Amino acid sequence: MECNKNRGVVTVEACFVVPIFLFFMLSLGNLFMLLMAEAHIHQSLAEASDYVAEYSYLEYKTGKAGVIDSVLLNTQFKKYLDDDFYVGHTVKNKENGILITVKNDKDNPKIFHAAAIYLAGMDLPFFGKFYITLKDEIKQKRFLGYSPDEKSDTYVYVTPEQSVYHVSRGCTHLSLQYGSKSSKEKDQYAPCHFCGDRDNDTGKIYVSRTTNVYHCKETCSGLKRTVKRIKKEEAAGLLPCSRCGR
Repeated sequence: MECNKNRGVVTVEACFVVPIFLFFMLSLGNLFMLLMAEAHIHQSLAEASDYVAEYSYLEYKTGKAGVIDSVLLNTQFKKYLDDDFYVGHTVKNKENGILITVKNDKDNPKIFHAAAIYLAGMDLPFFGKFYITLKDEIKQKRFLGYSPDEKSDTYVYVTPEQSVYHVSRGCTHLSLQYGSKSSKEKDQYAPCHFCGDRDNDTGKIYVSRTTNVYHCKETCSGLKRTVKRIKKEEAAGLLPCSRCGR
């Protein structure tokens, strides 16, 4: 009798556990479909925006950029998206249910915002299907060339030790200058933490002109200067290099 009672308990537990397990597994599968559809829509919108940006120069010469941008973006978006499996199973009315809009940027007329708005559905077991509104947006700059009056960031190069900034990365002042000496002179210097070894006598050591450390290897990282690229406005207080900053 005790054995039969245990079997009944297992059956009752299974009746509760199995539906819950199936609910979460099916919900997870539907969520995966929704995420894949969103990723494919975003990728197609990005590809279409890039295509429109390439043709913006010719369109601007006709004076019909706004109209052509919208038509071209819609055409290319549907071409890239094609008959997508995930979109067909999650988006209401499939690819025809995706609204594509184009809007110029308020601050920069060379930039446009492309958006895809659609209703994405998700099936929940026992609860049915419900829809949520999703929106993907791409900020794209038109390929119209460079204008002299267009503001652009200027970058300079600095090192931790120097009090000047460099305009050119190839400036000779950015190159750490060092010379070679006989290993018999190593006692006059401190060993490098990376390659300095007083027991390793190769007959030659390398010493920088600005330090009192010797190196056993010419390729040692200690003989290379750290150069950082920053915006020019961040170099406030630093003087320009006398060689490349003129």
